[in-house]
Amino acid sequence: MLSMMIPYQTLYIYEISGMISDSRDFFKEDFIGCWNEGEVSFLFFSKPHEEDMESFIKKRRLPLVSKNVLDYRAWQAGEELKPFKVGNLVISPPWENGTVEEGEVLVHLDPCVVFGTGYHPTTRTCLHALWEIYQKERPKKVLDLGTGSGILALAAAKWGAEKVLAIDCNELAVETALRNVLSNGESQRIEVRMGKAEDFFGEEADLVCANIHLQVIESLLKKKAFFNNRWFILSGIFKKDAEGIERQLDQRATQIVQKLQEKNWLTLVGFNKRVRSS
Repeated sequence: MLSMMIPYQTLYIYEISGMISDSRDFFKEDFIGCWNEGEVSFLFFSKPHEEDMESFIKKRRLPLVSKNVLDYRAWQAGEELKPFKVGNLVISPPWENGTVEEGEVLVHLDPCVVFGTGYHPTTRTCLHALWEIYQKERPKKVLDLGTGSGILALAAAKWGAEKVLAIDCNELAVETALRNVLSNGESQRIEVRMGKAEDFFGEEADLVCANIHLQVIESLLKKKAFFNNRWFILSGIFKKDAEGIERQLDQRATQIVQKLQEKNWLTLVGFNKRVRSS
């Protein structure tokens, strides 16, 4: 039996040409949030809001590019979100009755419409890599670049991180991650901030998780400060692009201790033994 109704049965998506940063000042009822992608904004609702949208685009003088109606499951690539286990965590949507056994920890995760359900190969392999690192030692400071729903930040906190800085450039992702952090009682250990990953490359951390676009990873590897981190997990990498990334890491004498491949995606786990844990 469901503990609550899934709040996103049907998605009404309005695509607008132009960046929107204050959508919550205008839309209230049934509004899920705004996803900015380049110079395009996607406004998500749980019910149709044709009149409100017409008023909004007229007031802002922004063209409406398209309107789409999608089943929430279709938005999630056909996946029906159910509880799943990784390490000692049971990660469950809040509308499911996730149950735990002795020694397990329940994490309620509502991904809304942003990245980070735990079902995508990159997120799944990052979770497994993170768990294995925490079986070896306990990184205290974690930097999570491209946090999405906040799933990796939450896992790090539950496994022993004392301070996690979770970053995303997407307004809706930041809102979603904040809700998940609060609902799991981790606001003392996890800070969620909006911004570009590139602006946080210099943050001090024992472990950096970066499940982000290849171009951002390439920028990350050009920064000397990145190699001051003891551990890193790099994902969002297609197998065909991995050789170039590995070559850059090898030039910095950084050890790749694990490669996790699922389908065409590759996750790299690196370790810099010259850097002591904090």
